[in-house]
Amino acid sequence: MPKTIIYGTRREPAADVAKTRTIDFVLSTYTRDSHGTVLNQDGWSLDRYRKNPVVAYQHTLSGGFCMDPNPDYIIGKSVSIGLEGEGREKCLVASVQFEPAEINPLAEKIFQKVLFGSLSRCSVGFIEVGRGKYGEKEEAKGASRETYYFAGQELIEWSIVNVPSNPDTGKRDALLRQVREEAYVALMYAFRELGGSVRLSELEDMTVRQILDMLDGRSPEKVIKLLPPAEVLRQNRIRDLRIKAIKG
Repeated sequence: MPKTIIYGTRREPAADVAKTRTIDFVLSTYTRDSHGTVLNQDGWSLDRYRKNPVVAYQHTLSGGFCMDPNPDYIIGKSVSIGLEGEGREKCLVASVQFEPAEINPLAEKIFQKVLFGSLSRCSVGFIEVGRGKYGEKEEAKGASRETYYFAGQELIEWSIVNVPSNPDTGKRDALLRQVREEAYVALMYAFRELGGSVRLSELEDMTVRQILDMLDGRSPEKVIKLLPPAEVLRQNRIRDLRIKAIKG
């Protein structure tokens, strides 16, 4: 499954937020998202993330696909992350401490916008763990409310993201963000599957066109090799819908 845009929300800042520069976010819940998927809150694997608990802006962690690398897009670190609640109310929460203004003006701007309220959303980037399944009846594959239930997820990173006010701009930004995110997960998945035999820097030398070709289904054998099973199912679904549309 690609590093899907699954939104979370900011919690009310504490009274000493100006001093601590720390704000809590709800990263994930059991709520069905706009992609028709449900994340298993009991299935989060956080060990890998805790070794490098960066918080990014717009999922921009590295260059090589659609933009040049810029360390200032890493705007802070998670000082705590874990699960809260019980049953279907369980959720993944984290506290981000923003970098000081003197070392990262962008982090300061994002921090102030979060305090102001013009930025209040976040999203998680993850790799699927195990094999999920589709729901039943109206949630079955191909049904009116098709829903995919993840078995588990390994958190890679989480980001504070924009909520565009202009619909057209939002669609354009979402498309570009989707390209970056899916390419990033394909790279990380390939790196893991290859057991480190190919360096990340070599994988990052792939051109944007190669990434787009994979995402567009023009090189299906690469999709099968690089993407997790759930994403292969999603790509097949997109292909089937295109064929159906062509046949009218």
